[in-house]
Amino acid sequence: MKSSIKLLSWSSWMASISVVTVTSAWLLAELSTSPLINSLLIGAQNLPALLPLARTIKGVRVFIGATFLLELIVVCLYFQLLPNWVLIVSTLMVVLLASCGSITSLLPMTGIVLEGNTITNQSIQQGADVGSMSGTLISGVVYPYLKLFPPSILLVLAPAWLSKNNFRKIRSMSVVDVPTPVKVPPTDRWCLLQGFCVGSLFALLPLWVLSLKDGFSVDYSMILGAYMLGRIFTNRLLPKLSIIILYLLCAGLIFIAFYPNVPIWLDVLIFIPLGASITQIEFDLIDHLHGHGDLPLRRDILFRSLAIASVLGSLVSGMIGQAIGIQNSLFLVALIYGLAALLSWRFRPPSESVSIIS
Repeated sequence: MKSSIKLLSWSSWMASISVVTVTSAWLLAELSTSPLINSLLIGAQNLPALLPLARTIKGVRVFIGATFLLELIVVCLYFQLLPNWVLIVSTLMVVLLASCGSITSLLPMTGIVLEGNTITNQSIQQGADVGSMSGTLISGVVYPYLKLFPPSILLVLAPAWLSKNNFRKIRSMSVVDVPTPVKVPPTDRWCLLQGFCVGSLFALLPLWVLSLKDGFSVDYSMILGAYMLGRIFTNRLLPKLSIIILYLLCAGLIFIAFYPNVPIWLDVLIFIPLGASITQIEFDLIDHLHGHGDLPLRRDILFRSLAIASVLGSLVSGMIGQAIGIQNSLFLVALIYGLAALLSWRFRPPSESVSIIS
């Protein structure tokens, strides 16, 4: 299979995940103005990473089922068929199901795309970011006007086809050749630190746009789209920097973005270098995991660690926001990134060997 087709299917899958993420985030922000309830979304998105779920390509089917269920929730909201609390619980459960599918199928899908060694880490990351940005922008435009026509169902067709081809390949093998499901990967403490930072950053972002910026889903998608744009052009926007400088840069950008009365167009611009900085941190962390073998496994270790720690980060951010307000909680995110720089400077020498938590 051509590399371009595999990358296109990979990008389409990332786009469908972004559509589900943005739609559920904005749906929850419309249903409740509670920071704590909104922070539960990231918890639901990443909770499966805490579970001992074997990695299997069948997760793509689970994700497809979740996209249809999310559309049913949107229909119920559109026609006001159910009370808000039922829709809130249903949204969180569907997001949890979608996350189970995407997390368990991440490693097998990455392996399918990288098969043949013709695609690099940067290429697959750019493909993921292009797909995520496309899905983010599409969902921001589609959600207000075409709630009953979910693009996630269309975007997931390409990865479904790719995974189906893999099923056929497996069925054609002998019993001895059939790959067994991959066990749950370990976690890394520095990846966990990054996950806590990212979780605290994005936990209240939809509610911040809706409540403090008086924005709409399009504004939220523009901010996320700018973030994804920065991720795509990381190597062109930023020189190679140490992880300490990158954390400090993130802290400064976040402080400016969340400062009161900053126009939303400036927030959009700020999230471009912010996305580039966070992506370069992730590249550094993947290189940091070089002792753990091939690229698919290293990426899975990174993303599982990010997912686990982002649950804690989002809950902490939500509880602080519930207690002292959204604005003050977001200012603390800049402080968290500054502390991450301090911890990296003090405890993570560049030549450090990888430390794994089972």
